[in-house]
Amino acid sequence: MKFLYYLCKYFFYIPLRILFPAKVIKKYGFPKEKKLITISNHLSWKDVIYVGLYLPGYRHFIAKKELCNNFVGRFTAWYFGAIPIDRGKTDLHGMRTIISTLKKGDGIGIFPEGTRNKTGDDLQEVKSGVVMFAVKSDTPIVPVMIYKKTKFFRRNYIYIGEKFDLSEFVGKPLNSVNMAAASEIVEKNFARAKAEMDAYVENKQWKADKKAKRQAKKDARKNKKSRATE
Repeated sequence: MKFLYYLCKYFFYIPLRILFPAKVIKKYGFPKEKKLITISNHLSWKDVIYVGLYLPGYRHFIAKKELCNNFVGRFTAWYFGAIPIDRGKTDLHGMRTIISTLKKGDGIGIFPEGTRNKTGDDLQEVKSGVVMFAVKSDTPIVPVMIYKKTKFFRRNYIYIGEKFDLSEFVGKPLNSVNMAAASEIVEKNFARAKAEMDAYVENKQWKADKKAKRQAKKDARKNKKSRATE
């Protein structure tokens, strides 16, 4: 599955970038470890393409079980390594598969709002599943925020938030108190990443970042010359 994922990404990389152009903010801050949970806001079905296309590495995505009710859906899920899960009830088999996948060292991509956010203005409640997966497998989490609903040939923005973890809950029972506390941490980091993304895009902060980098290079060259003349 991993081979097919990379093969598909290689052949369709340029066409998909033309169809779904995006600027990835803080891409070089994306963690290098494979065992990672990425959590993203959910605005449209194209979000999976964005996360899969623009983020480095391989990850399994969590898919609604209903999408696998026919041959095409099952084949597509298998092809891309998606893990189907029944969101209408407690899917123990699906949950065990996700936790097992993380413990093996693979990454998982989750849209923890559960359903598509129709407006995108406010984040919906983060589902508790991401807490259980992170704690049971002791896996760090990275928020990956999408700025607006995707439209063909229209530039969008993807923001890489800061990595965090729930290590303080590892080994503890996931009772209602610990689950609420851990969920609050996830929601705060999720919301903070969205606020940072909104501010970054609205202020076009990347222009200031580029200017600062150019200035830093100039200063480095000046310092090098001054040391050489001493």
